[in-house]
Amino acid sequence: MSDTTRRVSVNNVVFPVEGVAEVSSLYVDTGTGDGSQPGEAYEILGRRSVRVFAHKRISMGTFFNAFPASFWQRWTSVRDIHLRLKLEGEGLVSVYKSSSRGRSSAVASQHFVNETVEFDLPVRSFVDGGFYWFDLACAQADATLVEAEWSVEVDEEWRGGRATVGITTFNRASYCLNQVRTVAENAYVREALDRVVVVDQGTDLVQDQPGFAAIAEKLGDVLHLVRQPNFGGSGGFSRAMLESLASEKSDYVLLLDDDAISEPEAILRAVRFADFAVTPTIVGGGMLHLDERAVLYTQGEVWNARKSWMAASGDSEYDHDFVEDTLRETPELHRRLNADFNGWWMCLIPTEILRTIGLSLPVFLKFDDIEYSLRAARHGFPTVSLPGVAVWHLAWHDKDPTRTWEEYFIHRNRVITGLLHSDVSRGGYLPLHAFLGDLKLLFMLQYSTVRLRHQALADVFAGPSKLPGWLGTRQREVQQMRSAFVDARVVEDLSTLPPVRRSSRAFLGAVRRPTNPLSAIALALRVSFRQVIVRESPGSKEYPERVIPAPDITWWRFADIDSALVTAPDGIGVAWYQRDRKQMRRSLVRGAILSLRLALRWNDLSHRYRAELSDLVSPEAWQKILDHPAR
Repeated sequence: MSDTTRRVSVNNVVFPVEGVAEVSSLYVDTGTGDGSQPGEAYEILGRRSVRVFAHKRISMGTFFNAFPASFWQRWTSVRDIHLRLKLEGEGLVSVYKSSSRGRSSAVASQHFVNETVEFDLPVRSFVDGGFYWFDLACAQADATLVEAEWSVEVDEEWRGGRATVGITTFNRASYCLNQVRTVAENAYVREALDRVVVVDQGTDLVQDQPGFAAIAEKLGDVLHLVRQPNFGGSGGFSRAMLESLASEKSDYVLLLDDDAISEPEAILRAVRFADFAVTPTIVGGGMLHLDERAVLYTQGEVWNARKSWMAASGDSEYDHDFVEDTLRETPELHRRLNADFNGWWMCLIPTEILRTIGLSLPVFLKFDDIEYSLRAARHGFPTVSLPGVAVWHLAWHDKDPTRTWEEYFIHRNRVITGLLHSDVSRGGYLPLHAFLGDLKLLFMLQYSTVRLRHQALADVFAGPSKLPGWLGTRQREVQQMRSAFVDARVVEDLSTLPPVRRSSRAFLGAVRRPTNPLSAIALALRVSFRQVIVRESPGSKEYPERVIPAPDITWWRFADIDSALVTAPDGIGVAWYQRDRKQMRRSLVRGAILSLRLALRWNDLSHRYRAELSDLVSPEAWQKILDHPAR
């Protein structure tokens, strides 16, 4: 390193200081297959420090502490990385690299005795995948890693970028405060921050929470509170984007969900990766489950233009458990996973991209993050879901948006995203999927959800110019629309309901779970005939015929009954689903007409939405929405 250069840290090796047992496998691997529990081979001393016990060995080949060399080679100008370790005691440090197949090999090692050890490593052989990491081994006595970091050599004049952190919240004040606290209590992250902007769209305000004053004092002028009506995630995050554009010091906006808890180091890593990217790049993070903290929901997702739907990138899987299989034991995660988009649970966007392509589409919630990255890609701006960058977020597995008002926004915004970014003729499989999705829900007697889906398509046909006016009103309207249906009414006191009693007759014998496509089609035809032709049993409206827990709700469980008590997704009560032959017929016909209309009008609608997109997403358009909200 010359006199005119210096090194800047891009990945600090870090350790958890809370909930250690739950998350230890994300930070340290002992290779014992027991989830890398502390106390057996090591002891965490602090945020940057760990003690390794005598005759023990630990590895940093983990989700948070392995260096993602492949991503740095592909997306940045960095071709050399420097590893520095400050060590106390005596032992051996060994540096490893992995290939895209997940095979590891030692590339350097050094015996240490109370010293700082350094390695210069090339970032030149990781095109398809691979990580760097190091192991520590002790002999007769304990040794301590005081700190370790991966750094890059830069010119003396180099200035790192700074980000506006934008957190949007609606009546999740305590969660949001925890997110702000995480940023406030990690001072070393402050070097990458310009401001922390909390966009509060609720009535349970963050500023009224116990402990807020102390956090606000710690952040000082860095913290900014913004109040506005509830415009959903797209409105809240667009406000944060506007705030970043208004600051001359912000090079990025970093979007964070209110119901998520960040790994603070991830904030610094995202900013530094973007600093060295060869082109302005959206840098996203993975999502770890807040209730199963070693489970990674996803590290990267891709968009299927034929279905207008998402899938896990490459050979990766959803809900990977690092306790069961560590990073070193999971070859598919050593591949460089390409991503078409990243969820806005944690996503960094350069302000240059904001100025070029605009802000979020005004769609309230759902698919705003997907649409934005797809739009950015059309302008040559990639999205990278960077390993080692993540938040803990409330999981999806206890949610079923198809049984809430959110299904309206999911369906509408999925179609709009397809119209804007799918170049497949007539929308590919999407119109057919829309109809089959209706049919599945009708089989499950979810007439309220199907009504919302039909309204969603009708609103798509109304055109893009309607979206801004609906931003502050549509949620309330669809909630009222759904409330008219019996399957939307949740009863919390089960003692007020009549007992379960079978009143309808099985049609063509008992029903079993279909085990192959042919049996599924045969059963679907049988259910269709029964629900369209056969009259409901009068007793089914007096007594529920079955109890179906929320995890077990599938279409075939309704094949031989006319009513059921179904547990609400949040578990607070049950809804009494009741078959309605007339409603089934009306919904089936309307769904077929709307889906056919979508296919026939796809090309014209696509042209219309694309032509008007820039008028919807510009900073000026959003400022107008925020200044004159529709009510």
